[in-house]
Amino acid sequence: MNKVMETIRGVMGVSGVLLWEKQSNVFHKLLPARFSANESDAMCARLVQFCQHYTRGKEVKAKFNKGWLWLHNGDSFALLILAKPDLNTTTLNLVLKSSLSTLESSMRRPNGVTTHRNASFTSEHVSAISRAINLALGHFQGQISRFEIAEVLRLAKDQLLDHYPVLKHFTVDANGGIIVIKGAEKTMDSSAVAAAAQLIAVFIHLVSSKASVVGFDIEKITLGIQQPLNEIGFYSYFASARRPTYH
Repeated sequence: MNKVMETIRGVMGVSGVLLWEKQSNVFHKLLPARFSANESDAMCARLVQFCQHYTRGKEVKAKFNKGWLWLHNGDSFALLILAKPDLNTTTLNLVLKSSLSTLESSMRRPNGVTTHRNASFTSEHVSAISRAINLALGHFQGQISRFEIAEVLRLAKDQLLDHYPVLKHFTVDANGGIIVIKGAEKTMDSSAVAAAAQLIAVFIHLVSSKASVVGFDIEKITLGIQQPLNEIGFYSYFASARRPTYH
């Protein structure tokens, strides 16, 4: 991935490259140094939102006073390129012909071949998303009982189970928390990241009729486990989850 991105980044005028692997929800970034961590995460979230609303395979090329924006929205990945006004479009088009083909091939490797995606999702990440869910639930313990939290959480899980079968590996306990079924972390894949983000989002939507969601900030709540969550793109996925806006 990095070699492909570096090749694109080497085209005259290209200032940044962002690649999103859709199945694993992993982001690869080669962005300008001026971009802060928050700006980088915000760009990832916008990329996800755009791709969810537009047909796969759609390409967008836009020229502005300050430069170019080029987007390829494929079946298994999305590629965003930021460029300066002096972008060499002829060279970029030539480079992209081979680069897109390489990316598409790498995303279609057989199950028997070990991929970066499979290797990058570990038991530590399962533990981190489970902890993130419980920290999010804990935010409301001062407002409603643990029994009520558990009740709302079961409802949220039931609503999502058909779309996210991986949630069957999570069980809701009577104390208003979630537990990963013993041994399940060895078989779970990265679809658990999207499932966990969506579970929290739906829970917040449902619990808002019982408790205040004002001030809920998932990044502050999960401050101690941000590194493993960032590695799997959890925050970007949560930002793109369908939920009401709250402040």
